[in-house]
Amino acid sequence: MPEPRSATGACVRCQRMLDLASVKVDGVWYCRASCAAGVAGEKARVSEEALCNRPRRHFRRRAPKELRA
Repeated sequence: MPEPRSATGACVRCQRMLDLASVKVDGVWYCRASCAAGVAGEKARVSEEALCNRPRRHFRRRAPKELRA
């Protein structure tokens, strides 16, 4: 029977989602063995700015297609 994953489903060190390559070391779940060893992992694939929802104020509101002439 497989052991249950962490309650959050994320790595303790880097907060990545746990998957089949996840390892448990001293009762703590890590996403990869390299993360458990403390080796620097890869950079984030998407920048933090791209994840933030920014308002698009520089676009003016357009009239509906029927009202444009």
